[in-house]
Amino acid sequence: MARFAQQNAQNDPQMMNALQKAQQAKKTQGLNENYAREVMELHTLGVDGGYTQQDVTQAARVLTGWTVFPMGQYGGGAAGGMQRQIERFGEDKLRAQGMVHDGDFLFAPNRHDSGQKVVLGKKFGPNDGYQEGVDLLEMLAHHPSTAKFITRKLAVRFVSDNPPQTLLDKMAKTFKDKDGDIREVLITMVSSPEFWNAQALREKTKSPFELVISSVRSLNAEINQPYQLYTWANKMGQHLYGYQAPTGFPDRGQYWINTGALLSRMNFGLALATERIPGVRVDLAALNNHHEPESPQAALTIYSKLIMPERNLDQAIKQLTPMLSDPNLAKKVSAAADKAAPAKTADVQDMNAGGQDMMMASADAPRKNRQGGGFRNGGQMAQGNNSMLSQVVGVIIGSPEFQRR
Repeated sequence: MARFAQQNAQNDPQMMNALQKAQQAKKTQGLNENYAREVMELHTLGVDGGYTQQDVTQAARVLTGWTVFPMGQYGGGAAGGMQRQIERFGEDKLRAQGMVHDGDFLFAPNRHDSGQKVVLGKKFGPNDGYQEGVDLLEMLAHHPSTAKFITRKLAVRFVSDNPPQTLLDKMAKTFKDKDGDIREVLITMVSSPEFWNAQALREKTKSPFELVISSVRSLNAEINQPYQLYTWANKMGQHLYGYQAPTGFPDRGQYWINTGALLSRMNFGLALATERIPGVRVDLAALNNHHEPESPQAALTIYSKLIMPERNLDQAIKQLTPMLSDPNLAKKVSAAADKAAPAKTADVQDMNAGGQDMMMASADAPRKNRQGGGFRNGGQMAQGNNSMLSQVVGVIIGSPEFQRR
């Protein structure tokens, strides 16, 4: 487990590059604590893991000298100077003096604080060099807070936003008993009754990225301009690789779901199904072997089962049926899709907030059994998309049930 933590810490160029830049400015800015804080807060103990600011400062001292080896022939700072020393003296001689060079990782002993440090009550050094950092990661990896933090993140990802404590306790115990073996932790998770509890079924909400990907997969879409899907993910609130905090986007539904987001998701479904997204094509008829449903209600039932198999859809179909009874549905769908669709160029930078006036039929709207609207009574349907069928499928993609995973 400690070796795993060590490799991740050593082989993360972005984290180490941040440390390198700070070390280059060490003489004027003092000790850099960012790397030590991220190792403890994001990758091991968690923000409530029981450490103090003093522990962060001491851990930063332990990790002095840890940096990245230059990608090019020469680099600045400690790594660049070490590169020139390697060329002059050779790695064997420098290793004898404490240097460690492993791929992109470099421990520069001349940049290491050789004094004694104390982190979480454990002493490090003096004069133990690179091994101090290895021992620090070993201690953090085996700390009880790490077991709790890592297993909770796994349970939140795969079970629910608020996983039961009984499940967390089982997973944390396996983490400690199996020396941090994630495979064993996941086996414990999926073997637990809490994982299969009906209350945990589809309790997670898809992120915008997950919604986009699951939608095009469900409809077997042909994608010629992926950037258009990227802009839709942006519009729904997930600017890929754009989250400012190093934690990444939150893995909780409350971050993604609000009134505006739900409208944007509905408009995405309508735009996708009605082929208003440039460079993305869908053949809805092919999903049903070119058999045309006899009515919008039949289409709702058939395509709900095709798009969301292995689900109990009775309640979802009941909730969506009133929308199909609205005599103005076609106009509303067309208006919403037109307003929400991105410009038909590949260099779209943003999509406006149009389409948020999409008016959904209320539950007490007149419920007419519409046989028209583009549907024929059974038979074969040619390749392509029937207008009303596109609207029905768009409503399904935008429905609350499809937002679950």
